[in-house]
Amino acid sequence: MLSLQSQAQETEVVTFKDAPITDVLAWAQKDIGCGFVYEGADLMDEGKVRRISCERLTPKTKAERTLVLFELLKRVELVAFEVEGMPGPTYQLVRGTEAARYATLVKSVQEAGKFYFAALAIKLMRADPAKAAEAVRKVLTQNVGYVEVFAQTHTLIVSDFSSRLIAAWETAQAADVPAERDDDLIIADLTPQTTTAKRAAVALDRLRSAGETWQVTVNESSNVVLVSGRRDEVRRVSERFARFESKPADAAFAETVETFKVVNVSADEAARTLKSMFESDIASGSVQIGAFERQKKIVFRGGRQDAQRVKEALKAIDAEPDAAPREK
Repeated sequence: MLSLQSQAQETEVVTFKDAPITDVLAWAQKDIGCGFVYEGADLMDEGKVRRISCERLTPKTKAERTLVLFELLKRVELVAFEVEGMPGPTYQLVRGTEAARYATLVKSVQEAGKFYFAALAIKLMRADPAKAAEAVRKVLTQNVGYVEVFAQTHTLIVSDFSSRLIAAWETAQAADVPAERDDDLIIADLTPQTTTAKRAAVALDRLRSAGETWQVTVNESSNVVLVSGRRDEVRRVSERFARFESKPADAAFAETVETFKVVNVSADEAARTLKSMFESDIASGSVQIGAFERQKKIVFRGGRQDAQRVKEALKAIDAEPDAAPREK
């Protein structure tokens, strides 16, 4: 049933109550002055003429009435394409599932906005076109929108009403951003606050698990540890580092520089013995030992607890030799 009521300024109130789509076409021919070309079967759904309802539409201009026509056709999954060279205008009506064959191909969403229905070419740079197409299909008009995948050129051709093409383009762009993967190669910079970068690097390397391939580099001038490798491995190394840093420094292990005097042995000899005791610590940079033979001194840099070990060791190293036995 179609109801047209005249109002002031020639504005009409358009109401359709479960009306066949043919009533909408009759209204458009009379009120807009347009013609239609269509296959009778395209107006049918399961053997019955498609029907539609709307209440109190008040289009004031011919352009607004044309938009109402297009919207009503959209509701029954019909798309109108203007036929060039015909009086009217004249529109060819196409079932939504076939509309992609008639769409004008455009290369940007800005250009697509100039059309009522179009086919937008979307070029992908990183994403798998088939997977991106799955995401795009979810935002298209049901039974109308269509995606064609061209895998060799990483391109999607998306056909739909222009408003939906914008959503399709945004979805494709989001899909084209590479997701973070555990096998991505990354670099993390770790800055220790409780120790030196060199000592932190050695500690981390001692905790390396079998099969881990990450690499570590130390920038001593800025006290930074650079860890490079797979994302999952670097994440585990960063977690280990955070656990180191979360513990407050023990005063017994605070770094100190101390000088020890030797009397009964040479400084060089005493230093060689001490260096053998702290071989791994010296290799990691956590301990340094120097000898000054002329002054008979040993200079030690390291933790306070290690300095105490040096003090105790020197008591044995620098012990006074036993007196020579007297002749009878």
